[in-house]
Parts: sequence; C-alpha cells; structure tokens
Amino acid sequence: MTTWMLETVVDAVPGGAILTVRGRIGRVTAARFSDALRNARRETSCLIVDLTGVDYISGPGISALVETAGAQGLILCGLREAVRNTLDLAGVNGLVRIEETREAAIEACKAGR
Repeated sequence: MTTWMLETVVDAVPGGAILTVRGRIGRVTAARFSDALRNARRETSCLIVDLTGVDYISGPGISALVETAGAQGLILCGLREAVRNTLDLAGVNGLVRIEETREAAIEACKAGR
C-alpha cells in the first residue's frame, strides 16, 4: 500500500517566495497542494515551486499548477525525470518557466524574468 504524504513549506527569497514540496501529488493530496499554491501566490508576484522532493504528479496536481500558472511569475524547478515527463506530456512546460536548479529559479525571480 502506497502512503500518500505531502509536505509544503514556503520561504521568502529575493524577489518572491519559494514553495518547497515533498511527497506525492495525486488525487489524495491534490487539494492540499492546490491550497499551498494559492496561499503562497497571495504573498508574492513571483512564485517558485521546488519539486525536487516530488516523485509523482497526476492530473489533479497538474490542474492546480495550470490554475496557478494563469498568473505570471510561476517558476518550477528541481523536476525529477518522471515529473518532467508527465508535465511535458500534459503541455505544462509551455505555460510556466522551468529552471533546472533552485538557485537558477531564485536568480530568475530576482531578475523579474
């Protein structure tokens, strides 16, 4: 049996905020993920979502990202291969900026890109 755990932490970074996510984003945890995105977005115009600790994302999690991507200034970073492939297949890569590393995402946020 798979345990569906999800942890989120928001920290301020120069020019915005970073939402660090750990766990699996599926039907069971998507509402918590969506709430975390919405709450973090209220605090800043540039939001980085660090998905380094995420090994799985499904349709409900992708929907939450797409809703948040409607506003400018969403940057994803730290995508594992399985998560990157899923987001590519869903077409999310054309809606958000993707940076390889947390540091590169922070620099992009700082520069207002």
